[in-house]
Amino acid sequence: MTVYALHHPDGRWLFHLPKPDTLRSATDIQVLADGQPMEKLHGDWWATPTQAGVLSAIGQQRPKTVGYRLTDPDAVSVRYPATLSLEEWEERRQREGDTLWELYTHVDEDQPPIEHVYDGPVMVLQGREPPSPDEPQWIAQLPMVLGNRPEYLHLFPGRIPGLRKHLKQVIAGMPRVEHCFDKYDGYVGLHVVVKVPYDQPRTEFRRNISRSTGKTLKTGRTVPVTVERRLYLPVPADVSADSYTEGLAAWDQAVEYWTRTVQEASVAACSACDGKGHVPSGSVKYSR
Repeated sequence: MTVYALHHPDGRWLFHLPKPDTLRSATDIQVLADGQPMEKLHGDWWATPTQAGVLSAIGQQRPKTVGYRLTDPDAVSVRYPATLSLEEWEERRQREGDTLWELYTHVDEDQPPIEHVYDGPVMVLQGREPPSPDEPQWIAQLPMVLGNRPEYLHLFPGRIPGLRKHLKQVIAGMPRVEHCFDKYDGYVGLHVVVKVPYDQPRTEFRRNISRSTGKTLKTGRTVPVTVERRLYLPVPADVSADSYTEGLAAWDQAVEYWTRTVQEASVAACSACDGKGHVPSGSVKYSR
């Protein structure tokens, strides 16, 4: 079985080492590089500071039942001897059913550890480790023959899905953002509504409305006057790149750019121009 190794830019060697079938039921499993424990990454990936010659995994076998022992020594009799071999237990169990479980307990014997050596050819690749579950995921554009090799999908051209969906959630929680819609009124992108105050605060008296009659009352409250700005942001649905490393960098740049655009559009409105002025990158390019 081919072993895949990634030579990470930071110098580490990362190996994709699935648990072998011989260790499926083992416990306390260690994965070793030339006899030294490796660093556990996510999934089946393991790391070591240097390239390894021998890759292995060792695990403890579960204890083996070798017989049965009477739990109460005072109950020893001809019918119920102090110990039973596996053959005697099976023979009596067939005759007496579950009664034996009330009288006997199993006797276990520790087993030696099992070692598995990954002896397949090693294919060395250059790049970072695959994305962890809490990172943006990668959809690779692979030849069909490579479709079942998920351990190195992130090294091929592909895309990170969900950029616009992610930014919709981020922008919706930003200060002064009233609404953030995706594909609003047929527009493919984010429609953001921002309400900002004047740089020289303005207020107005707003009368209360009667809950019973719906009529305007003489009482009320003073509230700040705000200016509404609408932004139309052409955020793409996905980020495409030649590798996951490049895609992740493009993702971070896109998130920083679009959030900064909304932040700059959220500055106070100009009192001199009655709120009709705009900051250069925050509103002019994306306002309507």
